[in-house]
Amino acid sequence: MLSDEIVSLTGSDVSYDYQELTHLCTDDELKSYIERTRQLFDPIARNFDNAHNTEWFIRSYLALKFVLGATILGNSGEYAEARNLQVAIPYLSYYTIMNTCRSFLLTLPCVDWRGKKSIEMTHSNILNTTADKLRRLGSEHQARFSQKLASAKDQREIFSYRFPSTGLSIFGDQLVSVDEAIRMGRFLVELSQINLTCLETRVTKFWPGATFGMLDLDDMWHAMQYEMSTATLIDDEDYHRVGYFVRNYRSPCSLVTMATDGLVEDFFGAWSPSSDHFDPNSFDADRRWNLLLDVW
Repeated sequence: MLSDEIVSLTGSDVSYDYQELTHLCTDDELKSYIERTRQLFDPIARNFDNAHNTEWFIRSYLALKFVLGATILGNSGEYAEARNLQVAIPYLSYYTIMNTCRSFLLTLPCVDWRGKKSIEMTHSNILNTTADKLRRLGSEHQARFSQKLASAKDQREIFSYRFPSTGLSIFGDQLVSVDEAIRMGRFLVELSQINLTCLETRVTKFWPGATFGMLDLDDMWHAMQYEMSTATLIDDEDYHRVGYFVRNYRSPCSLVTMATDGLVEDFFGAWSPSSDHFDPNSFDADRRWNLLLDVW
């Protein structure tokens, strides 16, 4: 199935370049997944109000942040691989996938928003729930992801808590490579894009031309507050962006629509080296913004 056909099935008029889904899924699998996703969003869309708009903004913003974070991790993984920084590869590969799993779950209509508990899900819960929800796309996809997610987690842990003398070669051909992690992450991001596009089009169907406001909820702080055991931090950039969306977010939108040029540029710019320490061989955070999400 071509990207344009996927876009048409969601009901959207915003083009998107689906790369993984188009060759890993059959036409019937994609049609069934999109149809069921639209059906699951229908009761939400029919009763959509300011409270729903606030909840889905928080979910969408967090999902986008996880995708952008996964992009930094995936790009870092390619950089490490090219420079034989092998010790970082299991960590970077695993968290590239983990962050996109979290984005996928946040955008699903069949996964309830539970505020702080949704953000603090355990790794095992995230991986198991992701594999379970992929069942709707097909048992083959569920089985493949379940095995790969477990392998990536194990490989990250063995170099966190133990240290085999043979290095990465201990895993043989079972090693989850950086490229494989990126492709898995892109697959989940494309499903996240479909999910939010379906929400957007269903709300438009039931509320044509309507706009919604945002409520001042405690949950809004989850988008910009970071709690540690020693301190609670507020990210200034998140605070600024959330404020922007509070003023301008009037109804649900897809991930790629939410990823405005300014937001994406500022996010990756935070990881660029300072001019005082510039090295032409240093990691370039701007190298591939669209590694996982088709932001251009």
